[in-house]
Amino acid sequence: MYSSPSLRLVVERVDRSRGELICARTIASMHCEELTHPDYASLVDPLSRKRERGLRQFLIYFYYCAAFIFTNMDLEQRILLAETRIFKAVFPNTTNHYDTLFGGTAMALMDEVAFITATRFTRKTMVTVSSDKIDFNMPIPSGTIIELVGKILHIGNTSLKVLVEIYVEEMYSFDRQKAITGSFTFVAIDENKQPVKVVD
Repeated sequence: MYSSPSLRLVVERVDRSRGELICARTIASMHCEELTHPDYASLVDPLSRKRERGLRQFLIYFYYCAAFIFTNMDLEQRILLAETRIFKAVFPNTTNHYDTLFGGTAMALMDEVAFITATRFTRKTMVTVSSDKIDFNMPIPSGTIIELVGKILHIGNTSLKVLVEIYVEEMYSFDRQKAITGSFTFVAIDENKQPVKVVD
């Protein structure tokens, strides 16, 4: 389809990196530089150089547009993509003397899921600064499966809040109930541990 192997490689990389923010930005930067390099002309058949020149300009424009679109991804879409789900089995070594999931273990799991959710949303260094009210609506017995769901609840300037819910499922039935709900607040920091904006 393309006389230049370089152009064919570009298109193939676009197909493989569809929807990937970092990959799209890297490809855009790398290939815009490559396609405008003076040595690029040596790769093109002289008879098709005019057509290739037009295609080069189109690809340069395309990659700049792709980088802009992926970088400015719609906030609601970023929130949806950041949603995190983790499943765990409740074994006896995580339960208390009532044979139910220990509250401290549940909170540790919730904080972990909240951290992953916050990091996936911002792609920055995040630290926990507080945990808000946590409601233990029902005990979680040993021998069940739990699903932890983390969702972005609120976005501030340098902080954000993550809602975490734990659902409990019986191993050998389709019963499923919400057992625990809580929220955690995180702050984004830089390499000097100073707060930075969560959304650039």
